[in-house]
Amino acid sequence: MSITFTPLPEPYKLVHLLSREKGYRLPEHDHPMFQIIWVTKGVLYVTHNGVHHRLGRGQLCIIPPFHPHALASDDGYLQIGIDLNEQHDKRGIVALMEKQVKDFVVLDRSDRLAAIPELEEQNRQFTLLAKLQTAALLDSMLLSCLQMLDSQTSFRSKMVVLMNLHLADNLSLSELASRLAVSPSTLERIANREFGCSVMGLYHQLKLNKACSLLLHSELSMKQIAETLGFFDQAHFSRFFKQKMNVTPAQFKKSNAL
Repeated sequence: MSITFTPLPEPYKLVHLLSREKGYRLPEHDHPMFQIIWVTKGVLYVTHNGVHHRLGRGQLCIIPPFHPHALASDDGYLQIGIDLNEQHDKRGIVALMEKQVKDFVVLDRSDRLAAIPELEEQNRQFTLLAKLQTAALLDSMLLSCLQMLDSQTSFRSKMVVLMNLHLADNLSLSELASRLAVSPSTLERIANREFGCSVMGLYHQLKLNKACSLLLHSELSMKQIAETLGFFDQAHFSRFFKQKMNVTPAQFKKSNAL
């Protein structure tokens, strides 16, 4: 199923309601505009910068221009997709997005799911009034998302920076929560909402990303990489890497050599 909304006022380039079948896969790609994917049914996995984000019903992601990402769904999903114009609009919405959304973000907007039937009903009408009402609903959604990001983005960034700074220290959940001045349960909720995984799952993914980068772009030995990332020894590093990547560090380096 795919329904494209009638042309809307700027900055909305394309708005559609569509479903994806079981086993859907879209390899890494990017777009020259801001794109919003709002999942209304099922589960979508979005991979961005090596991190897998799980989007369930009511969650949406905002993808800035030219940010490579891949999409996948095991059982299929339903979404509302919103593409903004590449150029600035007269009302300044695109410019505001550029100012406040510097990186990929995931937000829970299940509170807005009740607006979907209204969007569908307005789309069945072709009047100027219906178009303006649809645009007003989308404006409200976007602007409320930007309000949420004012408080959430800074914490999200602080969380990732803290983890990246302490990849070798093997901090526990309680230690990470203490350094971020929240409870462990609160930090788990934030990680699942923002990244679609547990706190330690994110921590390990960032460690894996760093390991891949060091294997491909440094002259460090396997032993040195293991020490740099806080593993007990080279064997421990190799087991961790193979568990996550299904290949050993040496095999990964050889297969990705220039």
